[in-house]
Amino acid sequence: MLKKYLDYIKIENMLFDLPFILAGMLIASHYIHYIKFLLILIAGASARTSAMSINRIIGKKYDMINPRKKDWALVSGNIKMKDAILFTLIFIVIFEICTFLLNYLVFYLSFFVVIMFIIDPFLKRYTAIRHIFMGGIIGLGVIGGYLAVKPAFTYNPLIYIISVSVALWVAGFDIIYTIQDIEYDKINGLKTIVNTYGIKNGVYASDLFHISSAVLFFISGIIINSLYYYTALLIIYTIMIKEHLIIRNDINKIMTFFRLNSFIGIVFLIGIALSLR
Repeated sequence: MLKKYLDYIKIENMLFDLPFILAGMLIASHYIHYIKFLLILIAGASARTSAMSINRIIGKKYDMINPRKKDWALVSGNIKMKDAILFTLIFIVIFEICTFLLNYLVFYLSFFVVIMFIIDPFLKRYTAIRHIFMGGIIGLGVIGGYLAVKPAFTYNPLIYIISVSVALWVAGFDIIYTIQDIEYDKINGLKTIVNTYGIKNGVYASDLFHISSAVLFFISGIIINSLYYYTALLIIYTIMIKEHLIIRNDINKIMTFFRLNSFIGIVFLIGIALSLR
């Protein structure tokens, strides 16, 4: 039973957001009490779990007729809709409890986060901006990690620069990820950049987002001014270049692109942790 739920929420995809939440936490303070650290970790994991499950529930109508998704737990019937809804509610409650125990600011903001989780799956039915919206949700995790430690918005631009950089990075790779569903999306009228403007222009848009993300990461590096951080950025840039070369050579290697992306968050977190010791 555990395995099917881990597969249902794609637990490995937590590598795309948890490292940035923890990075925001470390930027606020490098010395975190282990209880607070655990609360932030559980809050981040439960938020990701809730978001993924909400996406599955709302998108089931379309997933049912997408051949690529025929083996997904909710589509195949391996997980029933009522169980998926209960599962989601449990993790939303866990998320809210953790934010309440952290501080009132992140608790109040957490309700807006859940609303964003609900809006996100609907957006792709109406606008290609959904790529940016989804990226924005994950980018806000950086600010959320910071506020979990220091419950007040800061004038320090670093946290906001990194947040926008993460949002652009996510939007860029989400554009590439949707290429595998382009024919299905056209038939069903779902809005993605590759569906609306074509694969070639979609790849260019992804390039633009990732170049913009890289520039902002570099600006954050100037602020942090650490050899560890610059080394992490060098690795991240190498991964970004490698994955875009892969896509240009073979558009069908989307999952290779996706797997390479999963290392970026880990490398970034290590760079932040070593730089702020």
